[in-house]
Amino acid sequence: MRANAIAATVAQYALGVRTTRLVIAAAAVGALVMPTAIAVAEDPVPITDRDWALDLFRGAALGSVRIVGMGGVQVALAEGSAGTLGNPASPAVRKATSTTWWDWDFHLDALEAVYASDFDNNGLVDDGRAQTNATAGLAGMYYGWGTAIVVSTQRDRLTDAAGDELTAIATLAKFAVANTWGDETWTVGAAIRVGTLDVTDVRPLFSITGGGLEAGALYRPHGENLRLGATLALPITGRDVDVAGCDPLDCEGHILPERVAAPWEIAAGVAWRRGPTRWNQVVGGKFRDERALIVAADLRLVGAVSDGMGLDAFGDDLWQRSGRHVSLGANTGAEWEAVPGRLRLRGGTYWEPGRFTDVRGRPHLTAGVEVGFFTFRFWWNKRYRLRLGVTGDFAPRFGNAGLSFGFWG
Repeated sequence: MRANAIAATVAQYALGVRTTRLVIAAAAVGALVMPTAIAVAEDPVPITDRDWALDLFRGAALGSVRIVGMGGVQVALAEGSAGTLGNPASPAVRKATSTTWWDWDFHLDALEAVYASDFDNNGLVDDGRAQTNATAGLAGMYYGWGTAIVVSTQRDRLTDAAGDELTAIATLAKFAVANTWGDETWTVGAAIRVGTLDVTDVRPLFSITGGGLEAGALYRPHGENLRLGATLALPITGRDVDVAGCDPLDCEGHILPERVAAPWEIAAGVAWRRGPTRWNQVVGGKFRDERALIVAADLRLVGAVSDGMGLDAFGDDLWQRSGRHVSLGANTGAEWEAVPGRLRLRGGTYWEPGRFTDVRGRPHLTAGVEVGFFTFRFWWNKRYRLRLGVTGDFAPRFGNAGLSFGFWG
């Protein structure tokens, strides 16, 4: 396909250039020049057996409002609690003002689908579709070590073939440990992630739980403005289906899946900052209030899922192929601290990988605003500043809005 050829060319070019600006420009072109036309999906066929897996991959940018507002870039921007969502090295990455032997961080973010008739980009329009996403996390740092626990939930409300409401709740919990050394130049981390999927109709239908491993690294040369990151997430497969007292071949009219699967993912990212002081250094003080610009880009490979099927089609008791091939995603974004310590503006774009047969990926545009307010003292007179952020993500047949609360960093 022409789109895949262009994406591959952009990826090769980005890996070969030596300046951060060219890398970011290449990723941006990859996200914008891909065809925006959406092909008509194959007609899904009725489900007749249980020999298939629900593909849990979601191509839309999810996570903190910073991640979403900057077009989903996160691999090289890993820092603290929220950064653990995209890179398990993040718990050991402190803010530039952190100078004590220990520190901590937290985040709380929520996203609501404001227009999502085709949230998963599967070509099937469902005007009754609704989705909410939430994530929360807590991180602690001890000298060069860091650990974090983050939880993300995604709640989908669908309408099944009988006109009843079908609810699917996917929960992902991640426990990460990381360490940094070499004047904080190198940081590596590993995480255990556990996912569950609970599906209900007029009553609970089934629940599936699975687990996997994830690793990440971050390179921050001291005294420079460049950061590089990489992550590897192994696949998650849940096979023990907990059926709620019904025949799995006819549970409230549905044939239940034999398993669920989250594909493997490999990602690489780059970020660059321009400001009064160098990015990769400890600056001390209360806050790093500087008028600064950050630009970043990610490239991501998403694995295939054998016998994968989409969640939306399952609600209509139809089998629609999902994740048949390895897919490519590209993200690019920017953040500008326009009023030091008080206002940040964000924007980005990304290419959502196509996971369904004969349905191409689609481009997204994102934007966000973050406001800092209410500075206070806590523990040994250390000062903290709270922040409130909003974000939006828009694409054909898709819209997401988000709200976030946490520490200004």
